[in-house]
Amino acid sequence: MRFIPADLSSYSMREKAVRELLTRHCQLLETPESWAKETFLTEKLCVPAEWIHEAKAVRAHMESDKHLEALYLFKAGHWNRCHRLIIRHLASDAIINENYDYLKGFLEDLAPPERSSLIQDWETSGLVYLDYIRVIEMLHHIQQVDCSGYELEQLHTKVTSLCNRVEQIQCHNAKDRLAQSDMAKRVANLLRVVLSLQHAPDATSDSTPDPQRVPLRLLAPHIGRLPMPEDYALEELRGLTQSYLRELTVGSQ
Repeated sequence: MRFIPADLSSYSMREKAVRELLTRHCQLLETPESWAKETFLTEKLCVPAEWIHEAKAVRAHMESDKHLEALYLFKAGHWNRCHRLIIRHLASDAIINENYDYLKGFLEDLAPPERSSLIQDWETSGLVYLDYIRVIEMLHHIQQVDCSGYELEQLHTKVTSLCNRVEQIQCHNAKDRLAQSDMAKRVANLLRVVLSLQHAPDATSDSTPDPQRVPLRLLAPHIGRLPMPEDYALEELRGLTQSYLRELTVGSQ
């Protein structure tokens, strides 16, 4: 009868030992040889694939590779930790550099209810970023094709919702604040464009929609909620003042 060391006699201790071995010997560079080893571990030795992914996440953390750490945390099923890492270390760069597809790829994978329901602050963090990206895509699509009033109304609802939610994003450093400001400025412009499309001249007119001539009463309540830097806020205020004076002039004629 083979002797089993006392510290490996329980399932939990054996699991701990296997996980430590995986962390020590796993590699982030994927090659045909590494795939063959992982296949052997999962199919022959019945090592859960999640353990391998978690070991790779630990290795990526040790090597300060935030992208791979987030990727393997996701593959390991650690939705909450993956989301937290994305928001703290990847989201702001993606927003500033307009690398929307990259960020959207992560967030859409986390979005299904069976995952997002387990994520802390999903509604005020990851979902805000995801809705922001989706609104940009929706507007781009609407500007390329003829759209119905219903589609515009849907987009308007989503944009005004973002006006209230962008400020909920927690900022931990200057880069986060810059990303939030970029989002606020972009949402302000999106709102102008959507309102100009909703109040576009009729088909018999030669005029085109002008985002700078949107009725002030539709714009001001939402713009005021956006967390914009002081210089941009003053620029918006000047624009709103000009719109107000323009409306007074038109009304008095």
